[in-house]
Amino acid sequence: MIARALFAVTVTVTAVSLAACSASPDDVDQSASELSRGDVIARAEQWVAAELPYCQSANHAHDYDPSCSAICTRPDNAAWDPYRSDCSGLASWAWGLPAPGRVTTQFAPFENDITETISASDLQPGDAVNNNEHVMLFKAWVTPNATATFIEEPGCSSSTPYAHEFTSNVSISGDTIYVAYNGMTFYSIRLKSISSGGGNAAPAVPNNRVVATKSGNGYWQFHSDGAVYSFGDAQYHGGANTFAHPTPIVDMARSWSGGGYWQTGSDGAIYSFGDAAYHGGANTVPHPAPIVGVAASSSGGYWQLAQDGAIYSFGAPYLGGANGYAHAPMIAIAATPSGNGYWMLAQDGAIYSFGDAAYRGGANTIAHPAPIVGFAPTSGSGYWIVASDGAIYSFGDAAYRGGANTIAHPAPIVGVAASSGSGYWLSAGDGAIYSFGSAQYHGGANAL
Repeated sequence: MIARALFAVTVTVTAVSLAACSASPDDVDQSASELSRGDVIARAEQWVAAELPYCQSANHAHDYDPSCSAICTRPDNAAWDPYRSDCSGLASWAWGLPAPGRVTTQFAPFENDITETISASDLQPGDAVNNNEHVMLFKAWVTPNATATFIEEPGCSSSTPYAHEFTSNVSISGDTIYVAYNGMTFYSIRLKSISSGGGNAAPAVPNNRVVATKSGNGYWQFHSDGAVYSFGDAQYHGGANTFAHPTPIVDMARSWSGGGYWQTGSDGAIYSFGDAAYHGGANTVPHPAPIVGVAASSSGGYWQLAQDGAIYSFGAPYLGGANGYAHAPMIAIAATPSGNGYWMLAQDGAIYSFGDAAYRGGANTIAHPAPIVGFAPTSGSGYWIVASDGAIYSFGDAAYRGGANTIAHPAPIVGVAASSGSGYWLSAGDGAIYSFGSAQYHGGANAL
């Protein structure tokens, strides 16, 4: 999976093995500014959200990896442009090291000036795993010492030649860790200057995800700052952008009656608007993983979903969670039409069913070239799953009505919502709305 780099220029290197993630070590730093663990993961997630392509050079510079294009061409970003967007460039960016970034053999165990080896069982968010060919950031344990989530930049010959996350079974021995996903053994390493703040960082939160009204004749779009935009028969009831909230808004769910909505922060705080009654939030109880979603129960309460699959119930019956077994990080939750159950969606497209939610399959069982970003139930017993390229995957009684992957859309798709009848809206990160089937177009935040 990792292609070894060949150089067409003369480079003088002493005792350094260069691989696809390890370009010329010229002009590297001598120290790093202190960042918290949450900062490191948040910086890495910026590249993941942008699906930043692999390059073994700075943007628009000559790329020395023969499996890549001759010139590095990726989205322009003044902060990222000077960095190599290879594996060690990602680690360097996330750790706040100077551009263009260090190479794998300038991190521990090869050099120990700013990094050090640690016990693999002590890996925490913002640490890394490294060998002389590849380095990956460690995001979180799913099952301690057995399953973990990593962030990486794989090579141009990879099936996913851009920054992405994956979850893999692992086995550990002292300071080494074997990762089944790529069949490689790494040393566990830590940036010496990293601070303990941040813990399990909240995932990157896209703007302009979409929530359908109860009638299915309108929708809201919301931002991570809590701003809400109403279209069709959606009534505006306020948003968390009008007051201070310590963490990003990661999800929004309409109340069961349809006359209001809840917003949840990644810390588990709940903000209620319209007729949505406040019953408490996960910020008032211990929860080791960030909150990623909220769904309404027919009881008038709600469920909150954490990234590790744990469910926190408020004014709603507890029906079980996926935190008891291995799975990819959770990204979304949706209630069944009866409000007596819920589905969870994992990052790999797997679906987990609880209560009266019937399992109809998941996108993890089929090839999907782009990351899974959301799903929406039908009014019956099925659901649509959407990927960031706009592809739609239909399960149960969900009828396929087309996808944004068949048309030009300048920004990644970030969510899907079901309309009345048999249709759906796809929402893009720039606020554009794309309508399919019976879904009527009512406007989008990109026009505001």
